Amino acid sequence: MKLACSTRIALLLGLALGTCLGCVSGSPRVLQYGGMREVLHEGRSEPRVAIAEVQRRPRAHAVGALAGLAGEITIVDGVAWRARVVDGQPVIAGAQGEDQAALLTLAYVGRWRTTRVVQPLADGALEAAIKRAAQEAGMATDAPLPFRIDGEFTALTLHIVRGACPMGGGAADQAPGDLAPWRWRLDRPARGQLVGFFARGREGVVTHHGTSVHAHAIIEHQGRTLMGHVEAASLAGGALLSVPR
Repeated sequence: MKLACSTRIALLLGLALGTCLGCVSGSPRVLQYGGMREVLHEGRSEPRVAIAEVQRRPRAHAVGALAGLAGEITIVDGVAWRARVVDGQPVIAGAQGEDQAALLTLAYVGRWRTTRVVQPLADGALEAAIKRAAQEAGMATDAPLPFRIDGEFTALTLHIVRGACPMGGGAADQAPGDLAPWRWRLDRPARGQLVGFFARGREGVVTHHGTSVHAHAIIEHQGRTLMGHVEAASLAGGALLSVPR
């Protein structure tokens, strides 16, 4: 179906507002709307891109935070998940038409190359496995790279932001009431998906300081779906790791 001229122009203008971080030959173009430091630490959480505009192109892959730090947003193969906290409980649902992101790392991935990772994945092993998979696929690793991992989580800590930076320590972590992040830790192994970007040297923009990975998890646990920003994760051996083909 052809887009109307005005719609095409609006989409191109919207994409032009993002910073292109991954324009290396052989890797998908990565767009960055907002940055970790300015959004989370400087409080500049204004809307930067509409989720509906992002979804106008197929195969979107993205992680980020809603405007006003009202929750988390994850997009997998064009399907957008929104995580918010209502009355102290997580509410996971599809994104609404009016949803906008203050922070979003985005790529459009037409095809994936999937390999099975024999060893368990955690911390440095996770980053090393992503880098190795990208190199085997002939892709550069000096620019942000989308990835996803399907497997069994053996440990997982995630949060849903709700108005303040949950990773800065001090006041943000101790914020009272509605500003305190909702945190959750896995109490038993469960299958799920890790969705995110590997980005060396992009701390404060794509990733938090001290890591080269910005990832969200989508997991089925005790009959409910949970989604949020990953603080720590470990996966059992045999996980399926995908990078762009």
